[in-house]
Amino acid sequence: MNTPQTILPIDPSTVQYVVGADGQPRAVQIDISTWAQIVAFLEDAEDRAIAREALAELDAAGGNPAKAGYIPWEQARRELEADGSEE
Repeated sequence: MNTPQTILPIDPSTVQYVVGADGQPRAVQIDISTWAQIVAFLEDAEDRAIAREALAELDAAGGNPAKAGYIPWEQARRELEADGSEE
């Protein structure tokens, strides 16, 4: 299943270039709001990739979550709580 690529809109006025003595760009500086948008975009992209991988694993297991190696949510919650990993 192919979905169109999402483009992160960045306002060019929020981008500043740091130029070296030779006149070549060396770095980019952005405001914190733009940085937060970039981080959120990257996190969403990572989540989508993880979901696609999980769906492919489930499909390969014939739709059987146990065969795909998945555990029930309540079991996962107990394990997280036992590890102290619950957020």
